[in-house]
Amino acid sequence: MSSHALPNILLNDFSNDTLLRLPPNFYKSLKSYISNKDIKKIQKAYSLAFYAHEGQERRDGSKYITHPIAVANILLDLKMDTDSICAALMHDVLEDCDVNKKDLIKLFGDDVAEIVDGVSKLSNLDINNRSERDANNLQKMMLAISKDVRVVLVKICDRLHNMRTIEHLPRSKQLEKSKETIQLYGPLALRIGMQDIRAELEDLAFRCIYPLRVSMLESAIKKSSGGRKRIVSKIRKELKRHLKTNGIATVGVKGREKNIYSIYRKIKSKHKPFSEILDVYGFRILVDSVDECYRSLGVIHNYFSPIENKFKDYIAIPKSNGYQALHTSLLALNAFPIEVQIQTRSMSEIASFGIAAHWQYKTQDKDVNTELRATKWLSGLVNLEKHTNNPSEFAKSIKTDLDSDEVFLFSPKGDIYALRKGSTPIDFAYEVHTDLGDTIVGCKVNRSEVPLNIELETGQTVDIITSKSNSEVDPSWLNYVATSKARTAIRSRLRKQKTSDARKAGKIMLESELKRAGSSLSEFRGSSLKKILDSIGVTSLNTLLTELGLGKRTGNIIAERFYSGLQIREGIKKPNPVLIIDNRIEGVSVRFAKCCFPIHGDSVVAHSDTEKGIVIHHKRCKQVKPFLDKDSRYISAIWGENKKAHLYKVNIDVNTEDKVGVLSDLGSVFARAGINIGSVITKTIDKKFAGFEIQIEVENKEELKNVMQKVRSMKSTTSCKRNINEK
Repeated sequence: MSSHALPNILLNDFSNDTLLRLPPNFYKSLKSYISNKDIKKIQKAYSLAFYAHEGQERRDGSKYITHPIAVANILLDLKMDTDSICAALMHDVLEDCDVNKKDLIKLFGDDVAEIVDGVSKLSNLDINNRSERDANNLQKMMLAISKDVRVVLVKICDRLHNMRTIEHLPRSKQLEKSKETIQLYGPLALRIGMQDIRAELEDLAFRCIYPLRVSMLESAIKKSSGGRKRIVSKIRKELKRHLKTNGIATVGVKGREKNIYSIYRKIKSKHKPFSEILDVYGFRILVDSVDECYRSLGVIHNYFSPIENKFKDYIAIPKSNGYQALHTSLLALNAFPIEVQIQTRSMSEIASFGIAAHWQYKTQDKDVNTELRATKWLSGLVNLEKHTNNPSEFAKSIKTDLDSDEVFLFSPKGDIYALRKGSTPIDFAYEVHTDLGDTIVGCKVNRSEVPLNIELETGQTVDIITSKSNSEVDPSWLNYVATSKARTAIRSRLRKQKTSDARKAGKIMLESELKRAGSSLSEFRGSSLKKILDSIGVTSLNTLLTELGLGKRTGNIIAERFYSGLQIREGIKKPNPVLIIDNRIEGVSVRFAKCCFPIHGDSVVAHSDTEKGIVIHHKRCKQVKPFLDKDSRYISAIWGENKKAHLYKVNIDVNTEDKVGVLSDLGSVFARAGINIGSVITKTIDKKFAGFEIQIEVENKEELKNVMQKVRSMKSTTSCKRNINEK
């Protein structure tokens, strides 16, 4: 039956005579835990998939239906629910066949249709192409996952079967799919706690990309395996004997084999030789309760020597994907380093199946930390998407989050937070709450004040200091935050801050122009203001002011429209200068140009910069001189009071005799004057003279004048002048 006959079958809702018999082994697996009623629904999904894919073949020549059945079988091994099995059987029908989403909703309900639709969107992803189109695909993919985690479960199982049969693809496609698997699907499987599937995905992909490296590693492992097996067997028996002797009767001890890709990754990341990586023996101890986990730890620490700083408690503080275990490293048999993981049997199941274990335990009263933790990250994707400016930014944030180790931190109340390794107090603040991040001004770690750019370490207690008056986000935070949540929130605030600053700057510019005519913006309201805005072509005053501040409109031209509104034709005066008080102009924070480093008391000009808000330049700075009388974004400014004693950076050039101790003498002059030196650049002028470019911090022009006079009075000084970028 061709796919063109599908719509008629769908309309008939698959009467019994059109339902196909399920494959025997598949049916046997279903009977192990799925009810007869649900098996009927799965039979309907199988029949639709069979008819839809009839005539289609895989690369190896087999019927295409063998692939959806294989994917469904992997999900059956995970004991997934009926809707997931149905979706697995039909996961390609929207993309490849004459079936639409409405048909699926009618026949199988919203959940199945949404899972199939989500998996179809994932199929279009190309991780190697970073174009806007593919970033947009990743965005759609993650949002589909966040609505129903079963989307990613079906897709990961789909990818696993494709990787198991990848040899039938062209070599270029093999490499593309394998790189995509290592970069995205392996980390994604780990993020939702599916350790076993993650390991198989990465091994299959690694084997495909680097067959020679795999062959060399396997050969090396084989050579050392004889002696290893004897040692592993002896240590395993020792561990089990000691544990049983101490009352842990139902204990299981297994030798833990490292997968090929993890061995390769350790060699590469830790820069250790293969022999050293392989010389660490891994064991897993399985017990029945959390109490027995801690008792087992005490027993093995009593008989074997623990290695310092090699203990981690992931039971008390689970990983963000729900993984729980005690990790310790010891020296066994007096010489052999071993790594031991201690878990309950249910923890081991969760470590293998991850979020899929939720469906196994759904009808039992068991811990579902895995689902709660993994879905917390997935649901956070929706919030992340709302605050990102474009799909590329969203894609970059997701990949950053997937590819990360974790640190575990405490709030002062004892709450536990898992963050990406390399996180700072700013990351922690945003993880707790966006408002906390937006108002952070300081931080205490283990009760001691620390800088905001310090990297946090597992076990630390982090106390965030906030200030409600701190309404501005520092752009430099982007240089050292590690989490996508913090980076996205900061970028969102900076965009809003830029718009707000532009609006305020635009108001200052327009007010400055209107004052020339003895007028002010407050005189324009109601219908008279609306007529002026209509003539300019904007819908609101705020829009006009923002566009002025962003440089999209010219202030003096806009002012002319306002003059016309007041019917002013003559008597336009020179604009009044704006007043800088405590580094603000009419309540708007200003920045100081790094080209000329103006200081309090200088002749200055305010520039409404598109990216930076209002920037203060020295009037003689070559960056602004050509525009002073031509561009309304350059506004004359004067200094008011500096009550808060702000410090301003300034550059001075000093030439001296080139002799021993001259730099020390210069430093002493600044130290005695109580002036901080930010940086010093030295240069040789000739055999007798040396030059110094020195950046210092002063309160005002007077303080600068005094210290420069002291430098000039040094016997070795030949010249001392300020550099304001005027040439």
